[in-house]
Amino acid sequence: MTIAEVLRHAWSRLIRKQWLIFYPLALAVINTLAFFAIYASNGETMSWTAFFAANAARWQYVQDHFLSGFSFTPTLAIAVFVGLAVCVLAAMIRAPYFRSIAGLGYPLAPRNRQEAARLSLFYVLANLVLWVLPLAAPGGSILEQIVAVAVLVVAILIAFVDYVIVFEEVALPAAVRRSVQLFGRRWITLVAIFVVIQLVYLGIYSLYDLYYQKATGLFILLPLSQILVEAFVVLCVDLVLIFLYEQIRPDSA
Repeated sequence: MTIAEVLRHAWSRLIRKQWLIFYPLALAVINTLAFFAIYASNGETMSWTAFFAANAARWQYVQDHFLSGFSFTPTLAIAVFVGLAVCVLAAMIRAPYFRSIAGLGYPLAPRNRQEAARLSLFYVLANLVLWVLPLAAPGGSILEQIVAVAVLVVAILIAFVDYVIVFEEVALPAAVRRSVQLFGRRWITLVAIFVVIQLVYLGIYSLYDLYYQKATGLFILLPLSQILVEAFVVLCVDLVLIFLYEQIRPDSA
């Protein structure tokens, strides 16, 4: 199946279930509130412009305030707690969200505690590897470029892990092996999808960054529009990946 067919089928699901946008939108709001808790606990300036400008580059903020000159502080403890809480909430929201995309109704919670725990653990480890680890590499160095490429490869290999956990009810190690196996079945398509995703996010970040860098008094609708746009992108990505996952997985794990 071509990329165009995958996108066409994903879009047909989206227009039949337009209310699915509220799942990733809820996650986007949670992420923003989580960063606000970290931002406020660090004693930063309380203004719309300063907060949303920092929020737009939140991982750079994490690197500057927590990883550069690393030390154990109460603010770091708050950041760790908030990060863990976000992973748990993401698991609680995304499990029923995946089933909604697959056409199995609109459940309100994960199937059981084991499923929520597996997803939470996966999101904790994935965030550490895909987001925190690259920040530890020296900026502008060859090591940073190597780590960036390695992280992208890992991201592609584990693209189906959370879907496997939800739909096939397996533990995290088995889900990782399964995701790698599925990647091997349609690796060109998956790599192409990730290239498109990276370009889309780069375009969104570059566009909004132009406004944040020049803003002296930020209009509240600007960051709200960014939250909505990024939530819509997350929805489209999950639609495409879940449809692809359903197409390439065999009947049994």
